[in-house]
Amino acid sequence: MDLRELRSFCAVAQFGSITKAADQLMIRQPAVTLHIQELERETGVTLLDRSRRPVQLTPAGAHLAELARPLLRQFDSLPVETSSYARQGSLTVASTTEMARNMLVDSIVTYRESYPDTRLQLRSGRLPEVLRMVRDRDADLGFVPLIGRFGEFNVETLFTNERVLLAAKGHPVLDEPIESIHQIARWPLIVNVGTRDNPTYIEDKLNEAGLDYNVIMRLDHFDSIKRYVSKGLGIGVVPRIILETGDDKSLGIVALGHLLDIQPVGIVTVRDTPMSRFAQQFVNMLRETIPAHIAPLWP
Repeated sequence: MDLRELRSFCAVAQFGSITKAADQLMIRQPAVTLHIQELERETGVTLLDRSRRPVQLTPAGAHLAELARPLLRQFDSLPVETSSYARQGSLTVASTTEMARNMLVDSIVTYRESYPDTRLQLRSGRLPEVLRMVRDRDADLGFVPLIGRFGEFNVETLFTNERVLLAAKGHPVLDEPIESIHQIARWPLIVNVGTRDNPTYIEDKLNEAGLDYNVIMRLDHFDSIKRYVSKGLGIGVVPRIILETGDDKSLGIVALGHLLDIQPVGIVTVRDTPMSRFAQQFVNMLRETIPAHIAPLWP
């Protein structure tokens, strides 16, 4: 018993005619007849009452048709179901908070529009939390600044990104080109959270140069830094990736790539584990949708 035989039998059962069944299946009438005969031989029962017009099903034939129709429908749906399944999946992206709120927005929107059947989830947190989510497989990939060593992860650099100086419009620090970090040390600084034992990046660089400096605020979020800087209370040094469209309206922004380290940014995944195709699709889209105002330096 094979699908061709069942298909011919169900067509005859539907149309009450071997000729019409053959036309519907686009095969020759003798082939349909042979299929029915083979089914009757295999089952050991008569399936059609050929003495009547239109052809009638015997009780055994009616029972077989009842069993066969859903099987054929299920078989016929296999290509569509398989294609649909191939488009479906799930993807969890973990990211540091600042990068989630600006760099990933366009990528998330575009990905959802392009792959609506994929269940996409975004989770954000501080760098250690993002790494934990990836390590524990609570996230398929982490999108992070690549600071330090990531020995237990696969690491792929997507781009490099410079740091910038932020100052209020009209601030004197903007009156001349920034050619030395000595110029930064002259002004009150607003930095993200750090301590003397664990200084922020810019503090570390000023300490290395042996410079005195004055930190007047330590804030949890870069958004807060931008807001207080825009009021003229101090200047800040931040990664360009935290900038948003329109920041240049309230802030003077000076590139510092010629003075300070350029920071790699990329993704981390579980070590020796290849990315799923859903994750790779997201990474490819991310490369294409980085906001223009961030202007990353691609490797």
